[in-house]
Amino acid sequence: MTELLEAPRADTTDAMRPRPAPGWGRWRIAARLARRQTWRTKGASALVVTLVALPVAGLAGTAAFWESHNASPQERVGLELGANEAWLEVTGGADPTRWQAVDQPYENGVATDESGNPLNPFLPLPTELPGVVPDDATVLPVQQYGSAAVETPDGVAWLTMTSGEVWAPSFAGLYVPIDGVAPTHPDEFMATPGALERIGAEIGDAVDFPDAGVTLTVTGTLRPVGAEATSVTLFLPASMATPDGPATKRWYVADWQPGVAELAALNREGFIAYARDLVLDPPPGAARTTWGDGSPELWNILLVGAIAAAICGYITVLLSGAAFSVTARRQQQALAVAASVGAARGDVFRVVLLQGTVLGVVGGLMGTAVGLGGAAIVLAATDRGALGTFWGNFGFTVPWHLIVPIVVFAVLVGTIAAVAPARAAMRGDTLAALRGARRPARLTPRRPLWGLLVIITGIVALVVGGMYMAATVMTGGDTDTPPFYVAVYAVALGPIIFQIGLLIPSHWVLVQLSKAASRVGLAPRLASRDAAAHPSRVVPAFAVIGASIFAASFVLSLTAMTAAGNARQHWYQAPEGALSVQLWQTGTEATDELMAAAEEIVASTAPRSTALVETPAWPAVDATGTPSDPRAHTFAAARQSYDWCAPDCDLEAHELAQGTLSIVDASDVETLLGIPLDAAARATLRDGGAIVTDPGYLAADGRLVVTEWTVADYLELMQMGGSTAQPAAQHRLSAALVDPGHQQPFQIIIAPETAAALGVTLQPNAIVATYEEPLPTATVDKLTGQTVDLRVSAEAGLYAHVETGPAPIDPWLWLITAVAVALVVAAAAVSLGLARFERRPDDATLTAIGGGRLLRRNVNAWQAAIIVGVGAVIGTATGALSVWGYAKANPQSYLLADTPWLWLAVLGFALPTAVTVAAWLAPPRHPDLTRRTAIT
Repeated sequence: MTELLEAPRADTTDAMRPRPAPGWGRWRIAARLARRQTWRTKGASALVVTLVALPVAGLAGTAAFWESHNASPQERVGLELGANEAWLEVTGGADPTRWQAVDQPYENGVATDESGNPLNPFLPLPTELPGVVPDDATVLPVQQYGSAAVETPDGVAWLTMTSGEVWAPSFAGLYVPIDGVAPTHPDEFMATPGALERIGAEIGDAVDFPDAGVTLTVTGTLRPVGAEATSVTLFLPASMATPDGPATKRWYVADWQPGVAELAALNREGFIAYARDLVLDPPPGAARTTWGDGSPELWNILLVGAIAAAICGYITVLLSGAAFSVTARRQQQALAVAASVGAARGDVFRVVLLQGTVLGVVGGLMGTAVGLGGAAIVLAATDRGALGTFWGNFGFTVPWHLIVPIVVFAVLVGTIAAVAPARAAMRGDTLAALRGARRPARLTPRRPLWGLLVIITGIVALVVGGMYMAATVMTGGDTDTPPFYVAVYAVALGPIIFQIGLLIPSHWVLVQLSKAASRVGLAPRLASRDAAAHPSRVVPAFAVIGASIFAASFVLSLTAMTAAGNARQHWYQAPEGALSVQLWQTGTEATDELMAAAEEIVASTAPRSTALVETPAWPAVDATGTPSDPRAHTFAAARQSYDWCAPDCDLEAHELAQGTLSIVDASDVETLLGIPLDAAARATLRDGGAIVTDPGYLAADGRLVVTEWTVADYLELMQMGGSTAQPAAQHRLSAALVDPGHQQPFQIIIAPETAAALGVTLQPNAIVATYEEPLPTATVDKLTGQTVDLRVSAEAGLYAHVETGPAPIDPWLWLITAVAVALVVAAAAVSLGLARFERRPDDATLTAIGGGRLLRRNVNAWQAAIIVGVGAVIGTATGALSVWGYAKANPQSYLLADTPWLWLAVLGFALPTAVTVAAWLAPPRHPDLTRRTAIT
């Protein structure tokens, strides 16, 4: 019997199997698939591109804005010299050892001995330029920062003036002509437009200068290149220079500059010089500055930018990662098809990873374009020509050395955001993915334990560090030790470690929330289970929300606590809302004229009540300012103690005359202090006693010690803190301690009758006026403008000030809260938007089995409450811990009583509530009933 045998066949399995492409070929294929996939999922891709582009736009715009304000070396020299070649100034007397840095004249010195004293004796300051400067050089002396008395519509005022021919052609680039022409005669001058407005003059008008006894004509307007046109400066001829000596004068040289040898000769003669060529090209061996060129250090800019990039990158990676995780789950069938035809797990990983790279590149380029365009717009809007300030720039400049790293940062952020979704896609089951099954999230049992360990570590670091710092500060210990620095870092990092500990078991937290919420109702059950089933989408959102609220609550608390401390230290010149007209004079000859001017200003505001404050008059002086009669008497109050050392304070001699007496009529004291006085205080004042607002001036028996001095002894006491000068007499007055509720200058108040009994000669010091309603802003601005530089005579003047109290902190708190709200709303919008997108099949199933729009609204609201609520709780808790640590570590600077609990409640409760309501109000999309799946 025969049998037919089949011929053996060659095994063709290996031949039919697709050959893997070589290394770079696989990357090219993966990149092509990634590009196509990003184009197919336009919505998710646009979201990721936007998330990447926003921080890139901010970083690129800030970099361009900074670079455009950063002067080049040539521009910095132009800001110093204009078109001149050099300038010279007097810095001291002649000294053969004097030197200077060639690129920073103010870094100079002379040889000194071991104790730091100059080796050579001091010589008089030079008054003329030395022979080093050629006789045929064009030298233009300029005196800056002087003042000139000029007639204005409100009286004579002192205005800042610069004397010298700063309108000369060689000052081009240092001063900017605006209108009119340059002076051609010695009786002509120029001014800034702001100065002309202040003196009420126009081009062509004659202006009186009463102290100089001259009248000058305005020929045009001019401004310094670093100042705005609204600045107030007069540019007067050189003949108007004030006799303040050569130290205020600068000589500009238009056509000569010193070399190294000439600079050394100038230094020996007592001069310093700024020379164009020496600054731009310092010769070898010349002394160079160690101070820097005055521009911001690039490394400081990079540090700030790196911190900002790290924060933005953290937020972007989390939110973009959530978007990628949703996109990757939507792509699981397409990826499974690729795997079924031969794609390895590494290929799947590369396809998803390169989607992040592609979107990072697009986001980086788009963000850079938007940022540079925005910077150009802002630069144009803020350019007022004041170079070297915020309101002036050197032209739009693109800092490519910063832009390129920013684009690379965008690519890295996009790529890193796709790493976790790519790993998850690589681990998927191909057959299950082809069927459309959704793999449930796996709960790792060890994460809660690790999270608890990290939480305990953060709390212990915060508590131990805070208590150690508090103990060190309270006991006066050394704060410059390694343990103290470790405690500082523990307080700073403890809350962050605590927050990380809460995030590690976040999936476990969502599962526990799901178990609890399932008992509440159907909507919270569906919302919490969806959150627990998709931690890759939910956890990044409440991580960003928690970090944002943590930062906001911490900054809010420190800002409010600092503001409260500053408010306690604010020095009130009068009760809040009151007008204070401060008077000053040399001698007492101008008293009547000064009082008439002050009373006229006060009367024009229709006050409710006024109080005149007088002080002991300083004895008459001669032309040099020396008291004419050294035996004349003056009065003061002796300090007895300070808060930090009472009752046993080791006081210095000059504190016997530290307090200033304020002489006020008894009926005006309540107006002055802004508080009612009790009957005992009023009786003390009427009976020859004093009202004291600082307990440090009360002796052990509760009395005030008024010290009487001869002028000679008083001057010796003030000039030499250890002087043995003693008061000519001491007067002990009964005193009533009054607390006005804040710090203010009127610490010792006596009645005029008491001052007369002591023999005190009086002069007016201030008039304080109060009002039924706060003065209008326009009135306040007018008073300030009229009196800011007003004088009554050559030896007397006044100025008005409305006491507004400490600067309000609410605008800053609103700004901080607004930033936090923006970040929270953005994170919630991304997470909830992704949830709605990914839940469309579930919504279709719900609708098919009878679930209505109200149920789906409730599910949306509960999802918002879970995501934002968990983040808000984590953020507020860690912020409160940080504030507690800093308050314990700095009890003198921060008080827990100043914590802004209302603002924290807005972040921790009101904000999640508002987002929840908004999520409920947003109408759910009409479900597509052809896309139903089982709810897992």
